[in-house]
Amino acid sequence: MSDDNIKPSALVISADSAVVEAIIGNNTTDQQFTARESVGEILSNTGLLEGNGIIIFDIDSAGGGVDAAIDQAIKLKQADPTQVLIMVGEKEPLSEILKSNIQPLVYRAFNKPVSPNQIFLAFKSGYALHTELVAKQAAGEDIMTVGPAENKASIDSLAASRKTNPAIYAGIGVVVLGIIAFLFLGGEDEVAAPVVVNTPQEQTTSAADEEVSTVSITNELNQQAANALLDGRYISPKGDNALEYYDQVLAIDPYDPIAYEGRKTIAESLRTSYQEYVDSADFDKALETVEALRVIEPLNLENDTLVANLDEAIQAHVKDIQANGSAEDIAKTTAVLERIGDDKAGGGAAAALKAEQELIAKIDAALEQGNLTPPTKGNAYSLVSEALKANKISKSNSEPRVKALSASLLARANEAFEADNTEDTNKYSALVKRLNVDRNGLNALNAKVKAKQAEIAAAAAAEAAEGEQQAAAVVEEAKPEPPKIIPAKIISREAPRYPSRALKNEVEGWVKVRFFIDTNGKPVEVTVVESEPNKTFDDAAIKSVKKWRFSPARNQTTGLAVRSTAISTKVQFRLD
Repeated sequence: MSDDNIKPSALVISADSAVVEAIIGNNTTDQQFTARESVGEILSNTGLLEGNGIIIFDIDSAGGGVDAAIDQAIKLKQADPTQVLIMVGEKEPLSEILKSNIQPLVYRAFNKPVSPNQIFLAFKSGYALHTELVAKQAAGEDIMTVGPAENKASIDSLAASRKTNPAIYAGIGVVVLGIIAFLFLGGEDEVAAPVVVNTPQEQTTSAADEEVSTVSITNELNQQAANALLDGRYISPKGDNALEYYDQVLAIDPYDPIAYEGRKTIAESLRTSYQEYVDSADFDKALETVEALRVIEPLNLENDTLVANLDEAIQAHVKDIQANGSAEDIAKTTAVLERIGDDKAGGGAAAALKAEQELIAKIDAALEQGNLTPPTKGNAYSLVSEALKANKISKSNSEPRVKALSASLLARANEAFEADNTEDTNKYSALVKRLNVDRNGLNALNAKVKAKQAEIAAAAAAEAAEGEQQAAAVVEEAKPEPPKIIPAKIISREAPRYPSRALKNEVEGWVKVRFFIDTNGKPVEVTVVESEPNKTFDDAAIKSVKKWRFSPARNQTTGLAVRSTAISTKVQFRLD
């Protein structure tokens, strides 16, 4: 009766408003619900089953006790065998129903008071079963035949048997292992029930034989589970672990105490293993352990706490190895987090470590290609600087690459010095200074640079002095003894503006200028005599000197202001 194009809804049958409100009012899913007070309303209007997938049947709404509830459950399945039936009720009458011949019709059973979360957890697999039944019905298969392999019966025959001799089925409630995948055991408050099973043929067996067979199977499964516990096979390997064996036992007998105790033992062992996995950074195994605990104890809020703690542990571990971890530590953690996946615990930790590996590859490629400094795109200096500032690279990965970069830059600085390229020498030296790795190598280079600068300055000074002496001698010969002049005195001096390019490249230097002071105390005819680096700071020095102000030179005899003689001075440009 269901249409694949319509999302299946859920139908709640209960005359108890508290039950209806508990389920519909606490709906945390995107599920649509319809509520009716009695089965009679449904049977009189079977159109309500159109587009429906799950029926939640409150047996108290039957109005006639256990027998009435059984009869109505059969009628519901007769009306639409694709419906997945979930029963709720008091523990004792619910247990009686599950021990009756209609047990195979019941997908899940929950004791009152109703726990909506338990019911909602059953929806996913419940709709999967509904979809399967719809598909089988559409394919022409007989889905009116239900029950375990050794006791197949049709829904119609179950209805007929209720009218003839219902007592013959008392105590029959066997579940085969083939339906285990559809069961959900959420704790002692939930009564697990088998789902609809389809078969093309009918078989019968006696209740006594069936009881013996059931006990034999559960005993064997419990023994296999015990052996698995001793071997430490709690949740793996698949098909041969303690948890699966106990689940199979509970699928057959939902009240088996050995299986419940076994599952509790598994949960305790898993919690111990969880902490060991976290401490050893085996986060993928820790997450797998938490997921197993969620299967065993789906409503235990402590499992959510473990997931939150796992996420914090991953983040802390990633931060630690990024700061102090070895390349092997980083590689191991990256592999573990990639197995977990970004949608699981740890968030983007795997992505962060993966991004670091990609960044390292870029830095190594830039170093190998000799692409060391700006403005070239993707240069090693920019990549390393940005990574260190943003803490995107671990100490173990950054240190060797910073050393390699510093050595390459220092070599280039020495080459530029030998080629008398002062600008490049200063540029590379400034970058080496920033990296702060090879101070000895940098100091040795600076010593050579300063020695050469001093040599150049001395030669320039000697040349200037000689020129001044020659000029003075000429004046001496051409003119009578000049009047005595009181030299100009500085009043204000404006610091030069550091050129942006030199500042960006951390270049230092000086400019020697020559000028005169007019009768108003202003510098005139400002010219560059010499500069280091050449022309880097010339304009800035000239603009600065022109803004200086002096008390003009004066004739000592007359007291009048006079133009000064040539004045030379050196304007320094330093970063510190």
